[in-house]
Amino acid sequence: MKTFWAFLRTEQRSVGFYRMDFLLKVLYSLIAMYGVRSLWSVLYAQDPAIVGRPLSSMITYAMLAVALDIIFYPSALSTAPQNYIAGQVRTGRIDTDLLRPMDLQKQLLARNGGAALFGAVWLVLPAWFIGVLFFGMELPPDLLYGAAFLVSGILSFLILFSLNFILGLVCFATTDIRQITMAYSGILTILSGKLIPNWLYPKWMQALINVLPFRCIFETPLNIYTGAVSSAGIGYSLLLQILWAAVLIILGKGMWLGVHRYLTVQGG
Repeated sequence: MKTFWAFLRTEQRSVGFYRMDFLLKVLYSLIAMYGVRSLWSVLYAQDPAIVGRPLSSMITYAMLAVALDIIFYPSALSTAPQNYIAGQVRTGRIDTDLLRPMDLQKQLLARNGGAALFGAVWLVLPAWFIGVLFFGMELPPDLLYGAAFLVSGILSFLILFSLNFILGLVCFATTDIRQITMAYSGILTILSGKLIPNWLYPKWMQALINVLPFRCIFETPLNIYTGAVSSAGIGYSLLLQILWAAVLIILGKGMWLGVHRYLTVQGG
């Protein structure tokens, strides 16, 4: 926990040095939220039956997806676990991470988590407040849905972090994962519900999405916030996220231990 707060303080100090960059990020979040609001308003005007939900609910879904995206991809791109690992492997500085008393998975979780929390408080909350006041963004149906959304958002972050960490470990075998990262980002964007809600896909594709962890990253918390899930369904949604988070964290831990042992033998 101390490491987490240390990275959070580092993020705060960086804002003091790069204030214009911070203000531009706030402006970007507002423009992006207004942009998706306008997009879905136009689509809804063409044929409301295609969307399948009230316009206000769809606008809230889309704008909140932008907010979550800002939280999940905080600060510079180098903060992402896969980019950090790839950079360390390419430059040969990965040995410095091996010398630290905390393993790499925990290091990157603290670094990424601190930056994400900072982004949530100082970037997303102001944008969310303005969205509610001026852009037609709705509040959760009640406190239960609001609290469940916060829990679901944390679990979403853990799932995304674990997937990114596993992708980063692939770099030890391939050295360069830029092309793999591009394909992964495309799959994540399409299947997570960030850009296009999954209920708009054909039935066969929805069946495929339902057995993958990607929908737990965006669609699950967004559906909870907008009240698209019943109160009974909230428990199932959170349980599914917990299971995926646990599986992926354990898988990442096992892969890192295997890589660590391999590197130790090679270094010897």
